[in-house]
Amino acid sequence: MSYNEEHIFQLILEKLSGDISDEDNRYLEQIARVDPNVRRCLDELEGARDAVGPDFMNDLHNERAWSSVLSLLHADQEKKPQQDIPPAIPETPVISMHEPSATRSSGKWWLAAAVTLMVAVAGYYLLGSRSAAVIVDGNAELIAAVPVWGDVRLLVEEGDTIRLSGQTSEEISTQNARLQPQEGMLSFQPVDGAGGWNTLFVPTGKDYKVQLSDGSVVHLNAFSRLRFPFSFDGENREVYLEGEAYFDIAKKADQPFIVHTAGTAVKVLGTSFNINAYSDSIIVTSLVSGSVISDTEDNDSVLLRPGMEAIYRKGYQQQQSNFDEAITLAWRKGEYSYYNQPLGTLEAVLFHWYGKQLHFDEPSLASKMLTGVIVRDQPVTEFLESLDKTSNITYRITEDKIYLRSK
Repeated sequence: MSYNEEHIFQLILEKLSGDISDEDNRYLEQIARVDPNVRRCLDELEGARDAVGPDFMNDLHNERAWSSVLSLLHADQEKKPQQDIPPAIPETPVISMHEPSATRSSGKWWLAAAVTLMVAVAGYYLLGSRSAAVIVDGNAELIAAVPVWGDVRLLVEEGDTIRLSGQTSEEISTQNARLQPQEGMLSFQPVDGAGGWNTLFVPTGKDYKVQLSDGSVVHLNAFSRLRFPFSFDGENREVYLEGEAYFDIAKKADQPFIVHTAGTAVKVLGTSFNINAYSDSIIVTSLVSGSVISDTEDNDSVLLRPGMEAIYRKGYQQQQSNFDEAITLAWRKGEYSYYNQPLGTLEAVLFHWYGKQLHFDEPSLASKMLTGVIVRDQPVTEFLESLDKTSNITYRITEDKIYLRSK
């Protein structure tokens, strides 16, 4: 099961303080049941809270402590090899829970130290020996840090995580920008000198748009994330995508726009295109208007024209082919259209939209050719019932799997 460590730690804090919603509590308990690291982290922090008392939560909720947690998490991640991903947070700072103050008893220094230790332990358990990759079609998914369920969230450079789902018009002020969330979309106004990288997380079953500072709009599919700055100040406008997104890029001839994925870099001046980069083993760039150049890590470049797509498979040269917008872009309307397609190829979309993995009791079913549409806002049982009626395939659903077999 895939999730975002910062999200899980925030839910643990909410649970410890009694502020967690029923939905988030169910999600946290689900994660804790399948991941012993999360269970141990939760148990350790609950034990520390019970031992220390109310002051434990007061210090644990301290904003500077939370920033230090995120720094620890990202510093751990940056020690691992990554490709074309800028550092999310600078070098790990020295952890300090509070500045000295006349109102703080000098005898309480041990409390801050205990909280810091427990925070570090939590980060260790969440990140420790766990493999965050989700296996889909035999490939390790790249976007392991995207929460499976929950709200759309924005992790800003200074370390705060902001929930965006349900926000309508209330402005949110951060250190580097004034956020203006609306239903299904975020826009913002950067402050002077805004810098650093922010990450937008879109969980399973949802899609979300963000309008960047140059006026470009990025529409993210479910189970995706986008890393972007509040202000484009360099020679290029650069963002980093994991998952799938549709880009409508504002023209700016003196500042090219570059979308980085795990294996490609798509360069544009002003155009509209779709990138599917859920897996680093196959990345598809589909051009709707304008022109783009798709570069790969192997220095293989392809110039696309409207109506064409570049298909990159790791270890091979890019291939070009025509694509059907009605099929490729159907996800933007909450639909997934498939025509004469093997049933096994639907595994990814069922996981991204419903958080469930396909399991074939009969391996031959994965090759069965099907045509149809999956509607994201409908229960997954609608799709499965259609299989039952049209293809003589029956099903069984558990918490995170769908089992298929012939009647």
